[in-house]
Amino acid sequence: MMIMRSSSPCWCGRDKTYGECHKPVEEKLKQLKKQKQIVPKKKLIKTVSQIEGIKRAGAANQKVLDYVEKYVKAGVTTEEINARVDEYTRKIGGIPATLGYEGYPKSCCTSLNDEVCHGIPDKNIILQQGDIINVDCTTIVHGHF
Repeated sequence: MMIMRSSSPCWCGRDKTYGECHKPVEEKLKQLKKQKQIVPKKKLIKTVSQIEGIKRAGAANQKVLDYVEKYVKAGVTTEEINARVDEYTRKIGGIPATLGYEGYPKSCCTSLNDEVCHGIPDKNIILQQGDIINVDCTTIVHGHF
């Protein structure tokens, strides 16, 4: 375990000293732990660089959702939506996070009407006028999502 001095540069990469950046947070977490509170592990605290990466991945994911929106209409299959999500995600330099995750076979989830979540796109599921659909996708960009 590395001991940080208050005057040392903060481990998170910000242009601040440890004493003015993460030391107060870590002291608060120690206090909460002593009070038997559930405290997140340090690895859950993100650096500035990681936060920027997460923001870029979120912006890419928004682009994917904005792009696919125009294809969500009556007569389109949920598999067609999946194909558009996959194609555009890769076009902008991303990776579809759901594809292959714990064996999941598609690049997005499409939940139709009363399906709660994580519906699997299918060539036999054709959108009808009045259907309610949720298109759920996550985009990985340079390891962040």
